[in-house]
Amino acid sequence: MKNSDFNDNELLESELEGERHNIMDYIGILRNNILPIVLIFAISMIVTYIYIKNYPINYRATTIVRIDKPRSGILESQSLSFNVNLTGNLERFLLNQIEVMKSYYIRDIVAGAILDTMKSVPSLTNFKFLTSPVNDKERKLLNREELRRKLLRDVKIDVKKNVDAVTVSLEGLNFYEVQMVVNIYSTVFVEYSKEINKEDLINVKKFLEVEKDKKYKDLSNSESELEEFQKRSGFVALDDQSKTLIESISKYDEEKNLAQIELKSTENELSNLRKESDKSDPKLYDYVSGQITQPYIMELQRQIADVEVKRDLDLSTATETRLKEKITNESKVKIDMLRKNLEEKTELIRMGLLSETPESKRALSQKIFDGMLKSSSLQTRIKSVGDILKRYENEFEKLPSQSIELAKLERSRKSNEKLYLALEEKYQEATINERSRLGYAELLDPGIDNIGPVSPNKNLILLTGVVIGLALGLGFAFTRNYLDKSIKSPEQLEAAGASVLSWIPSFKELVEVHSPETDFIVELKPSSTVSEAFKALRTRIQYSKIEEDPIKTILVTSTIPSEGKTIVSTNLAGSFSMTGKKTLLLDCDLRKPRIHNLMKSDRYPGLSDKLFENVTYEDVIRKTKLENLSYITSGTIPPNPSELLGSMQMKNLLEELRGMFDMIIIDSPPFVSVTDSEILFNVCDGTILVSRANLTPFDAFIKTYRRLHKINPHNILGCVLNDFAFKSSYGYYYNYYYYYSKPDSSKSKKNLK
Repeated sequence: MKNSDFNDNELLESELEGERHNIMDYIGILRNNILPIVLIFAISMIVTYIYIKNYPINYRATTIVRIDKPRSGILESQSLSFNVNLTGNLERFLLNQIEVMKSYYIRDIVAGAILDTMKSVPSLTNFKFLTSPVNDKERKLLNREELRRKLLRDVKIDVKKNVDAVTVSLEGLNFYEVQMVVNIYSTVFVEYSKEINKEDLINVKKFLEVEKDKKYKDLSNSESELEEFQKRSGFVALDDQSKTLIESISKYDEEKNLAQIELKSTENELSNLRKESDKSDPKLYDYVSGQITQPYIMELQRQIADVEVKRDLDLSTATETRLKEKITNESKVKIDMLRKNLEEKTELIRMGLLSETPESKRALSQKIFDGMLKSSSLQTRIKSVGDILKRYENEFEKLPSQSIELAKLERSRKSNEKLYLALEEKYQEATINERSRLGYAELLDPGIDNIGPVSPNKNLILLTGVVIGLALGLGFAFTRNYLDKSIKSPEQLEAAGASVLSWIPSFKELVEVHSPETDFIVELKPSSTVSEAFKALRTRIQYSKIEEDPIKTILVTSTIPSEGKTIVSTNLAGSFSMTGKKTLLLDCDLRKPRIHNLMKSDRYPGLSDKLFENVTYEDVIRKTKLENLSYITSGTIPPNPSELLGSMQMKNLLEELRGMFDMIIIDSPPFVSVTDSEILFNVCDGTILVSRANLTPFDAFIKTYRRLHKINPHNILGCVLNDFAFKSSYGYYYNYYYYYSKPDSSKSKKNLK
């Protein structure tokens, strides 16, 4: 295999191992926090259950109100060659009507109607939306102002998708109550639309009646003049060319006159709106007018009119059907594009205008804006039709002299006749609509169908509770891990530059009841995973320093108390004795000794007593059940432990013990607490620094390790991670390790006894 292939495989394996460690780190965090995660999840489920049980059952009533798109003008249905689209799209109109429904005026009428209806209700006990509690058993109706505010807050009015309608909905504890409210709300708006429409129809009818009478007089006069001319001149008919020309001119006369009538009606409406706006804000009308007269709006309207004029002229001269279709289609594409651009521009202006206008004046601003936009478009259209008429009139002037006067009279009669008939038709339509009192809104669905409770959604709430419970539990676990600055794994120590000799698994799964007597695990359970870990530590110590003189004195210390240095030193000594080496466990912790507790013996006589030459070696060296393992306890606790450990007597004692034993394991106080360990560090062959998983502060450990390394880098053998959660961190091969090293159950029970 090539070196490059080998390196690539090595790199790939390294990346996969890194990813595997990351995943196992996360799994380890979850396993270490499984109890709080389960507890938080259980609390979340209990809270969710209580919430579901106590959440009131709500019902929803919904009515549907159909709203017709209003006409753009009083003559909209007339078949003209132009179309002024001034009311905007239907969706915007529906949104405007929703604002009308939410207005103070409508809500005030609805509140009054509801309160009138409630006068006939004998008991208010079941009415929660329309009442407020007086005491535990009695309720009272809301007043008109309270109800009006509550309608604005709780009643939902939305556009119904794919239908020219809006929905009025309300949720409450009593379906009959909420259905009554939304039904009255919708009915009030429908009646309001009828009244508004009727008022508009009356105004339109009056306007049409005046204009119709004028045109009737004009028609009568033109017919009389034509009749007198025919009698006087005897010239009663025109040629076909003249008739065609007059027919075209009368057609455009009609269009222009209708547009002028529409413009007049619009200007009358704007005049009334100006009077209304001057009462509240004299500057409002002029401000809206300034927005409409912006150059790009007028330019787009002019371009639309020019395209329409050119289309009409081209169609008037074209004879082939295919050519007419081509002209119509091309013009339609251009006009649609220009109209879309115009609508986008005007909509932006409209939105900006309404956003800067107080809520109480938005409806009035909307009406003024639409009216001015309509007026501007009509004026542009009148000008374009006038341009067409000028061209036809030039042709008209070229007629033979004897027929010009007859042609003028015939043109006047035809134009007046067409306009009069159009006005008469619209007048009759307005009369019929006025009598029928038709409105632009209609109640399609009164909302009487009860579909059952709409809330609470138990499945959704339960799912939400599950998600929140898991999120809180996982968040707690990872936050706790982030805030916890203690050592978590051997990899963390290695990443900081520390040499890790071994890690010692937790004792929890090996003993039923933990006590000092069970800490000597290599004697109690020599085949357990913990004992195997100490044997591995023993092996690595033996090969940690390759020198002529073997290591004989090993100091075991830690950073802070309660990290398990005594347990490590005791079991390490036991592991060395199992190899046949004559081993001594020496308790040099003259402040808080523990060796005598583990060995179940008296503390004195011991080390301090021997240093004071009060006893012999035979008095202080004691045997254990393990062959080749002896120990010396701390003895009487002296007042000056540091001075005693640094004395010449201590050095002489160690030299004498070196000759008596193959291996000496020294247990000492924590390094950070006192100077005892630092003194012993300088007289021993090697030192092991013990840390405890999830307890030892990482910063304090690294500081201690670097301090020892700075004093004598060759004297520190490495570190040991004690009480490591072996299963949670390395679970992917824990089962195999545990199975292979699992001791016989009967033998374990015998040893435990």
